[in-house]
Amino acid sequence: AFFLTFAVWFAHAPLLSAIQASLDLTDTQVKALLILNVAMTIPARIVVGILVDKMGPRIIYAGLLIISGFLCIGFAFANSYTSLAIFRFLLGFVGAGFVIGIRLVSEWFPAHQVGTAEGIYGGWGNFGSAAAAMTLPAIALAFGGDDGWRYAIALVGVLCGVYGLVFYKYAR
Repeated sequence: AFFLTFAVWFAHAPLLSAIQASLDLTDTQVKALLILNVAMTIPARIVVGILVDKMGPRIIYAGLLIISGFLCIGFAFANSYTSLAIFRFLLGFVGAGFVIGIRLVSEWFPAHQVGTAEGIYGGWGNFGSAAAAMTLPAIALAFGGDDGWRYAIALVGVLCGVYGLVFYKYAR
């Protein structure tokens, strides 16, 4: 789950030049998208932390994955800077996956193993962003054309949403 949250969160980064060319964005607009990507994360982590305390991590993580999947697909098919900016801003919420996973890891492992488990968990998030950076440009090229970037990012959104359903059903 954490792998996918980071893949969604940073899916646009390796494709920014294609996005910029496709929608004729200025350098300033591209920089603003990068800032908007993290602008919501801090308040989202607080809100999600409160929701995890009230509703439990399984429901909140599944919901975060499903909602983020839809937002990622929305970003992929946005046709203006304004819509890209709105989706990027809202996708900052996906960064709150860290809060949920830390709680889960602390429940799943005994106290003498929590530090190691949380270290491994944290690494999976970073691996998600690295995997996106390494694979999405190739996936975009495989789809081809000016819209290859859209399909590559949408694919990440679909995977995230589907895994949200799997997580809800099987995570305990």
